[in-house]
Amino acid sequence: MAWHKSSFYKVIEQIPIGVAVTLPEGTVEYANPHLCRLLDADGEALPITSLFKLRGREAAALDEEIRRRLTADGSWQGETEFLTRGGGTCHVLEVVYPLHDEQGTTTHFIHFLQDISAHKHAEMLSSLAFYDSLTGLPNRNLLKDRLARAVATTQRNGTGFAVLYIDIDHFKQVNDKHGHDIGDELLHQFAARLQRGLRNSDTVARLGGDEFVAILEDMTDTQGAVQVVEKLLAACRGEYELCGRRHCITLSIGIGFYPDDALDAQALLRCADTAMYRAKTAGRDRYALSEPAGYCGIV
Repeated sequence: MAWHKSSFYKVIEQIPIGVAVTLPEGTVEYANPHLCRLLDADGEALPITSLFKLRGREAAALDEEIRRRLTADGSWQGETEFLTRGGGTCHVLEVVYPLHDEQGTTTHFIHFLQDISAHKHAEMLSSLAFYDSLTGLPNRNLLKDRLARAVATTQRNGTGFAVLYIDIDHFKQVNDKHGHDIGDELLHQFAARLQRGLRNSDTVARLGGDEFVAILEDMTDTQGAVQVVEKLLAACRGEYELCGRRHCITLSIGIGFYPDDALDAQALLRCADTAMYRAKTAGRDRYALSEPAGYCGIV
């Protein structure tokens, strides 16, 4: 089956989407000008190149997955990466369809490629701005936004929420004795345990160092918050496997309630922080309720 330019191809050559027609092994028989510009490729050289070889990371596994899905479903769509002639990376949304001859044999594939590099770059910047690079949790910036949202929801619905200020006991000793690599691995594993111990509707963020904050949405009573905290204490204390060594840790948690303890998000954080230090003063490995919600003290 030969591929020649026609009025159909003249249309394809003008659209702002990369289009390629390949043989099953990946050899490019046709590439429109937009694809050549997208990959910073020579229009004459690209057709003799395997499109599969232009892919970025894990190309072999990805190509096998594409072929498997094309056989099973008749099409494939996903985000892929291509290497440009200049050595850069181009992120695209790619759609692939098989083309058959009269006997039903697959003779070619047609690829449509939409450049999403700008979108991926924006995602990366957003991740840097709002997520902690070590743990993947929301950082201080995103926590501020989530607290504002929780306050607005509470004011609208007349409910309430709780804030937990969480600190790993004697974390500095781990860093000083075993090094920052061990400390970072502990933080990574600890963050994962925190996330597993909370509901999907809750938020847990890393403020920095070994300090974390959790927002328990729609939490109006002390008993409900205490149950969550006791669950977190049980899940997060104990042994951690860190670079072939076992380390035992405990944690201290302070609990603050909106609107009972404060009518301002930052004031509420300070209340929970103060309660956390009261828990540490009382011996660590426990929680404390913020006053006035927690006259009865420390557990």
